[in-house]
Amino acid sequence: MEDKKPLRNQDFRLEKMDDELLLFNPKSTNILYLNETASLIWQLCDGQRSVNTMIDLLSESFPEAELSIKKDVEETITLFSDHGAILFV
Repeated sequence: MEDKKPLRNQDFRLEKMDDELLLFNPKSTNILYLNETASLIWQLCDGQRSVNTMIDLLSESFPEAELSIKKDVEETITLFSDHGAILFV
């Protein structure tokens, strides 16, 4: 998975409602509730960055969370993929 380059599915939208971040596809009933980390990962899914690059960028930006970032990114990418929110290029 680390070398794959995730690309956002353009059918999905990220919206802030009250204090929650929702990733949803208006064409279906797919709705994901995202925390701030998952929202950042979503923004990095541009088809240009590999999963490893995302992990490196987030580890540099949040060194205090370096130990959990790899797992968080991989789990979030899997969640996005399972719901059709991303494709791999």
